[in-house]
Amino acid sequence: MWAIEGATGLGAPLAARLSADGIDAVDVPARLAARVLMLSTGHGRKSDSDDAISVGIAALTAVGLRSAAVDETITALRALTDHRDDVVRTREHALSDHQPR
Repeated sequence: MWAIEGATGLGAPLAARLSADGIDAVDVPARLAARVLMLSTGHGRKSDSDDAISVGIAALTAVGLRSAAVDETITALRALTDHRDDVVRTREHALSDHQPR
């Protein structure tokens, strides 16, 4: 079992890869991991090893964490939104090139 902090954000590529390989993972919200980090270390300073431990502890002790499985609908909507943003950016760039000076 894997635990991913922010599986719908920065952790999405890892969540997608694990899901494609049939590996189960849970999504640990960043706030929960930060709370565990603060309580366990006492200082709240971040390091990769402290972050990994806090995410693991949160995954083992928290109840009701969501599965990090990839939601195909969200993936499709993200792709459409990204495409729309690209089209709008291209249009704005084209319009700005043709403005009278």
